[in-house]
Amino acid sequence: MAGIFLLLCLIPSVGMLLTGPSPLLANEIAPRTPSLTAPDGSLNENVLNEITDYVGTRFALRPALVSARSFLFEKLFHSSAEEQVLLGRDGQFYYTSTLDDYCGVSLSESELAAIAANLKAIENAVEENGGRFLFTVAPNKNTLIPGGMPDRFPAGHDHSNLAQLVPLLQAEGVPYVDLQAVLADDPTLYYKTDSHWTAEGAALAADTLLQALGRENRYGDGPFREEGMHVGDLYQMLYPLGKGRETELVYAPGLNYETASDPRGGNAITIRTSSADGQGSLYCLRDSFGIALYPYLAEAFAEAVFSRSADYSPEAFSALSADVVILEIVERNLSSLLPDGGTA
Repeated sequence: MAGIFLLLCLIPSVGMLLTGPSPLLANEIAPRTPSLTAPDGSLNENVLNEITDYVGTRFALRPALVSARSFLFEKLFHSSAEEQVLLGRDGQFYYTSTLDDYCGVSLSESELAAIAANLKAIENAVEENGGRFLFTVAPNKNTLIPGGMPDRFPAGHDHSNLAQLVPLLQAEGVPYVDLQAVLADDPTLYYKTDSHWTAEGAALAADTLLQALGRENRYGDGPFREEGMHVGDLYQMLYPLGKGRETELVYAPGLNYETASDPRGGNAITIRTSSADGQGSLYCLRDSFGIALYPYLAEAFAEAVFSRSADYSPEAFSALSADVVILEIVERNLSSLLPDGGTA
């Protein structure tokens, strides 16, 4: 009996030799491939840790086993088997990393003041280069759609990082574009099983940013048409082999911008675009919310660069040359804007 149990335990790891490594699940970062030598040719002292990390995320049959485990947890315990995913009401999935914001657990006053000062320094660096700076925050889904949150979590968003940061930005004179007011209370603007906004939500965000620049683009008016089905990133964490899908909408009139580099469907580190219908130049520092956002902005500017760099230092912005510089970041990662590069 013990031998059978041992064989079953070996299947996931030994199976990699037959089937190869399993694909990464949604939002996962590929672990380093184990190597006996370090990049400088010396003995790699971390090779055992690397093997553990690699096998732990790439073992054989992992998608099937993860899906089965999630099914059992949801049906038997009405809870999520994945610590990063919170099951809400009405089919809403939430990122657990947003709980501090939702419950009002925030950074210290000095940390929030440091973020505001850092953003002001970034604005000054952009303006010294002749550009115009805008800062915006993509709200967490439970900030906009709290009705799906389980009752056991007390709502305290009035004390969140964003709620306390906005007055400090106003005091510093940082040009902040408030997307929360535009997107609030419309559950169709974010996917149910995803942490991100839909094409409609992104269009409204783009309209709001462009209006702050004195432009009157109306992408949010649509119309939008159905085109395929969307697999939510949070759903995929739980059910990598699941068949659950949501309707994918696209901007029906179409967009005419051209891109020189977008090999990963909006997820490339750097994307350069041009538009015959656009005006001026844009540099946009963005995160995963920019995947749906960037096409509208690309259409509105003659030339644009969209970067997923995480360097939020004023020095990095002082080297940029564009008519407009936009910094977009999701609410849960506001601490990344601390001068020391803190992470949420």
